[in-house]
Amino acid sequence: MTTPTVLLNHFYLTLDRETFQAIAQSEFLRQQFAPNEIRTTNRTDRSYTGLYFYGERTYFEFFDVTTETHRHIGDSAIAFGLENEGDTSLLEVHWPDSHRLSITRPTHTEQVPWFEMLIPKGFTLENPLTFWTMEYRPTFLTSWFPTATAAPSLARQEVLERYKSRIDKVCQPYFKNISGLTIGLPEDVYQAVDHFTHQFGYSKKATSSGFFFTDVENVTYHIQLSESMHYGISEVVFDVTRQPSQANWELGNSELRFLNDQNAVWKFW
Repeated sequence: MTTPTVLLNHFYLTLDRETFQAIAQSEFLRQQFAPNEIRTTNRTDRSYTGLYFYGERTYFEFFDVTTETHRHIGDSAIAFGLENEGDTSLLEVHWPDSHRLSITRPTHTEQVPWFEMLIPKGFTLENPLTFWTMEYRPTFLTSWFPTATAAPSLARQEVLERYKSRIDKVCQPYFKNISGLTIGLPEDVYQAVDHFTHQFGYSKKATSSGFFFTDVENVTYHIQLSESMHYGISEVVFDVTRQPSQANWELGNSELRFLNDQNAVWKFW
């Protein structure tokens, strides 16, 4: 049976007020690190406001816990991307009892088809830690504020280019893509993640606290069994274009550190 190629689309993390404000008010992050925006999305099933940072193929978003009605500090999600039309249906065969949703996004006048979401068994969008796959609808770019050169595409890079075209430009951004994620999970969630990621077809390697695997774009996922009450994304590694003159940035209960001119790591606690 064919297994679709599963890639990283984005992650989100819910932050305490101090950390969110430190990030939102950082001149370096907002003007140099990456194209970004604070955006409210009004879908037919829910509405939410987040701070988004866009890379070339991947992106990430932060939520402020004080403006959230359902999320709590540390609530996290990882969204995996599918770039071939029909891959959601293929994966659905591998994931019995998964939940499929057709998501729309508004223009000024209507809701247009955005992506197909597939949530594996045992997870919902209300879980403190959740996962899903998303396959952009090929007509999204030709329907959502279309341009003269818009063409049907499922590619994450094409979608991000469209997002970035509608916000303030950042010249020579530092952020390229997410290249690593570390996430701590309670026992029941750990077992569920171990099970559904098996269908991705990536070779897993055991560690002292869990396992890791690396996808075809060299994004490494470190899945750890957490014995404390603190779960969620604790560390993110980025591919960057260069190293700024200031290598360390303390941002509330987090630290962004440039390791060299190719990699940076952002830790949260």
